[in-house]
Amino acid sequence: MKTILVPIDGSENSKRAMLKAKELADCLGSKIIIMNVMNIVTTVSIYPNLQSAKTGGSVDWPGIYDAAKERSEKLLGEAKELLKGSDVETVMIDDPSGKFATAIVNFANERDVDLIVMGSNGMGSLRHRLYLGSVTTKVLHMTEKAVMVIQ
Repeated sequence: MKTILVPIDGSENSKRAMLKAKELADCLGSKIIIMNVMNIVTTVSIYPNLQSAKTGGSVDWPGIYDAAKERSEKLLGEAKELLKGSDVETVMIDDPSGKFATAIVNFANERDVDLIVMGSNGMGSLRHRLYLGSVTTKVLHMTEKAVMVIQ
């Protein structure tokens, strides 16, 4: 197994997925690609404090974009630090469509990864956390790659 892809969103489950990927990579000598799919509309809905970028009744989309990008870069930096000692690459994908699963599967195919390791649930609403997350479910149904789901 040469390459393990770990899509992250800052949730505890994605952190556990990173740690499991590190465990596997350290045993197998694999490279880990940590990926964050950035989308400003979703970022605003998940992180309401970014709505403070509203000015005079209008939304400062460039300001929100910059905040979302900064958050993504910080998240990837923290991930790289957590996985220190492993062969790690970080990738930020700016996907305005909000189709996270499609972005993950397309990237996995383009880079020909051997395994996708992801958390069972992400940063979505709490009422959905009782079930397998929608992005994880879509990835499972869309890809032919091996997927490991971490609870």
